[in-house]
Amino acid sequence: MMEFKLPDLGEGVQEGQILSVHVTTGQSVVEDEILMEVETDKAAVEIPSPYTGTVVMVHVKDKQIVNVGDVMVTFDTESKSEIPASKVVSEIGRGELEANSEVLPKVADEHISAQKIRSSPSVRKLARTLSIDLANIQGTGIGGRITREDVESAVNESTSQQKIPSSHITTISTPSPTLSIETEIDGIQETDEYGLVIRQPMSQARKSISKAMSVSWETIPHVTDCNDADITEIDALRRNFDDPDQPNLKLTLLPFILKAVCRSLKKNPILNAAIDQNTGDVLFRTYINIGVGIQSERGLIAPVLRNIESMSIGEISEQLSQITANARSASFEISDTRGATYTVSNAGAVGRTRYSTPIIQQGTVACLAVGRARLMPWVVGDTITPRLILPLSHSIDHRLVDGGREIPFIEHLINDLEHPMRFAV
Repeated sequence: MMEFKLPDLGEGVQEGQILSVHVTTGQSVVEDEILMEVETDKAAVEIPSPYTGTVVMVHVKDKQIVNVGDVMVTFDTESKSEIPASKVVSEIGRGELEANSEVLPKVADEHISAQKIRSSPSVRKLARTLSIDLANIQGTGIGGRITREDVESAVNESTSQQKIPSSHITTISTPSPTLSIETEIDGIQETDEYGLVIRQPMSQARKSISKAMSVSWETIPHVTDCNDADITEIDALRRNFDDPDQPNLKLTLLPFILKAVCRSLKKNPILNAAIDQNTGDVLFRTYINIGVGIQSERGLIAPVLRNIESMSIGEISEQLSQITANARSASFEISDTRGATYTVSNAGAVGRTRYSTPIIQQGTVACLAVGRARLMPWVVGDTITPRLILPLSHSIDHRLVDGGREIPFIEHLINDLEHPMRFAV
């Protein structure tokens, strides 16, 4: 008998939530066959079997919280080797099992075919809801990965070829709530004293985000400074920016903002520092790693651009595009969100946000929230003229950074944003 235990996942991850179990007691499995889907604070992944054998007992169920060391499955197998925890950890870190024909064992053709279907857990859930067989879909994502758009296209193609009964369409589109809700919500319907409610368990990712935010807010004395920057000139520069190495590059404002932040951090290194929680010492970093807040289906995550101080505007833009795509598809490693020395949240990309109080990430002493830029009347010299104004909200850890240290930083930042030719090279 061999026991499959949830291994030490590293990076401080100590628990996960079972999304779905794919095996039952008495079932025969082969090595690398999918046992279950597990969600950690950063990724939802498929867990492969480390053995070929028979499932003697499944110790977990859907929606259950499991901790490191908990027994997940007991196998009857002739193998005596220990469970390859490093393999499981690797898959957790990547956020998705990537089937590789060169390392898969020689098993039945149908099993290999099933393993080659590459998609995220959310896409597979959508396919099951819509009764779509992923084996019949040609993925258009990176490496043939099946995306949500591929599944939706398959549904549209199917409906164009045959008429679907209206009753079936209703079953597909909504969980049949008794009241009209603009956005589909999965959950259990209940009734409180005022009417119908839908109970939905908080995801493991959201629980982890909630816990981290609570710790940061309770332990760090936040002070937020709100300012405006005239970015009329930098917006014009963005529109006319020409990189000979990237002739098709389309720039947003964010790479310029990150470049200006780097320059200001170099001038004001205290904003790039950290407090050693054990000794109280100040740790001055000689490198700049900026975490960029990105909204995804799993909530707000902040993948890190490392050594950004050495990047050009074009290189920053390219890296931003990559980490944004990875974050939204969950194809990133947990380590990609670690090691930030400063954080920037592009709140304006989500909606009409102006000012806010960004919460400082543990291990940093400041966080910048960028609001939505808009045309406003602005005094230039002796005249009032329409200018493109960018709201900035800057939170600092008042244990280490006071006004005398924060104001020079924000002034340098705004000065760069208002005179971009000084650094946009």
